[in-house]
Parts: sequence; structure tokens; C-alpha cells
Amino acid sequence: MVAASANPSSVSDKVIVVTGANAGLGLQLSLKLARMGAHVVMACRSLRRAERARAQLLGEVPAARTTILPLDVAEPESIHAFGALLVERVGHLDVLVNNAGIFGVPLSRNSAGHELQLATNYLGPFALTGTLLPSLRDLPGARIVNVGSLAHRLGRLRLDELNGEDGDYSAWGAYARSKVALLMYTMELNRRLQERGSSIIALCAHPGMAPTDIARHNPVANPKSALGKWFNRRMERWIPTVADAAEPILHAACAAGVSGGDYYGPGGWLEIAGAPAKARVNARALDAEMARELWSASEAITGVSYLSGGAAFRRCCEEVRHESGALPLARD
Repeated sequence: MVAASANPSSVSDKVIVVTGANAGLGLQLSLKLARMGAHVVMACRSLRRAERARAQLLGEVPAARTTILPLDVAEPESIHAFGALLVERVGHLDVLVNNAGIFGVPLSRNSAGHELQLATNYLGPFALTGTLLPSLRDLPGARIVNVGSLAHRLGRLRLDELNGEDGDYSAWGAYARSKVALLMYTMELNRRLQERGSSIIALCAHPGMAPTDIARHNPVANPKSALGKWFNRRMERWIPTVADAAEPILHAACAAGVSGGDYYGPGGWLEIAGAPAKARVNARALDAEMARELWSASEAITGVSYLSGGAAFRRCCEEVRHESGALPLARD
């Protein structure tokens, strides 16, 4: 069943943060949201590339409202600095799209020693969401959208191997693991928001197969074997443009009728391309008990703790929310 299309009125005048907004899916999302009247905060690691992307955006949408803020989602200090800058420069946000990601890189680590694909694709969104949550207006339509991948279906998640320290690193396996962790986290985030009576919802969307730079220049996605090359040639006619691939993510960010915990992707053959529709979910991502364990492990790894605590904390949340409309956090 194909979902309804995005509604321009739902994002007009709203502040939407898009990570990795300088290229690929992030740039296409920024263009589409700007056309719909949103104030797009372009969160980018490279300010030079971000300025070039904004120039392109303004060339197509001259009246666009954009703000560029530096963010390396793999680096904890950059995430904290971004949160402070957002409050100072913008004040609040209405939608967060955790889009930035990397794919199929050799084993490497961020400054905190975390395996880089996990740090970028999962730990970064976990920490960024917790950092920005106090600035996210708790109003109908507020959303946290995490960008997933078809690869999550192949992901296996063991908390004792979460940080890639088992000595048997696979670039593809690490990517799939980071994406199944992201989807599991999204489901748990939505449950915790619901428990606190928040209007904010969390959901996920994937682009199918998109010809972005992240895939075009990656050896994992471009095998050198004759069989691999033949397969890629056969698949070319099915692969959508980057603009079309961004549609399921746009749908999750601003369409009417979506719900927390939804997962969208292209509705066509094998979810490679097509109009936005509900996507298949790896059953592992629906394991609520493991999701709670993953949450605790993520808090310990990142040092960012939020939406945690028992009944007493929930009562406190309700009291504060009633008085101020804000959603309080628990921090260690």
C-alpha cells in the first residue's frame, strides 16, 4: 500500500535540521524542504562544501531560508558544540533528520576510539538526538527521522561486539550492524517518547538504492569481479535518481498520517525504487528487551543520557511538561 505524499503546509515556517546536507540525499532533502517553506539548518562537516551546496540551493530556491552550522556527527565534541550553536543561532527546531552516514570504510575509529561506521551511522545520531531534544518543540508534527538502509536486513547485533573489537572486521558487516542498531534505537526512542506523553514521534526511512557519492566511489558497492560488474550493469535501470530516492525520507519528515515507529522505503520491486510505502523491518530491530540494553550501552559509550529513569522520573516529566511544555532529560 502506497503512503500519502508529503504535505507542504506541514513544514512551512518550521525549523528542520538535516545532517549531511551538503551532498547526495541530504542536499536533495534540503532542496525539497526549502521549496516547501521550511527553514533548513544544513548541518555539515565541511563548511566549504556546505557553502557550495547552499549556493546551489539558493540558485534553485532564491527565497530559501537556510542556516549552515558545522557538525561532524562522528565526533562527540562537535555534537555538543552544534547543540549550543543551534540554540544561539536558531533557538529551536521542529524536525530532526539524521541523514549523515558513511558506508563500507576500512576499520578506523573516531577520536573517542569508537569504530567509525558505528560512530557515524548510529552513535552520532543517538548522541545528537539527546543533545537536541531540549530544543525540539514538543508540538504536533515534531519528528525525529533516522535514515536507514536496506542493508539493515542483513545486520547482526551483539552488544559485546558493538564497537568492532572482535578482531574480525568486515566493512559491509559493520555497516549493516550500524543500520540495524539505528532502527532498533528508533523503535525504542519512539516508545520512550510515548511513555512520557510527548507529541514528538520517532520513525525511520530508507532510500532504496541511490546513486550517491557515498556509493558511487565505494569499492564495496563497486566490485571488480566480472560477476559483480555484470550484476551492477543489470541493476542500473532499476536505480532511481537521488532526488527520487529522497522521497521516502521526505515523506517520513513531513507527510500527514505517519506514526511513530513507522519505517518507510520505496514501494517498488525489492524496495529499490518507487513511491514511499511501508518497508520491511528486520525482526531483530523489534526486540524491545535488546533495544533497552542497546540504549543503556549507548548511553555508556557516548556519555549522553536521556529519556531514562523509572516511574518517579516519569512523574517529574509530566509535572515539568505540564508547566512548561518542554520535555526534560535525565543526564548522568
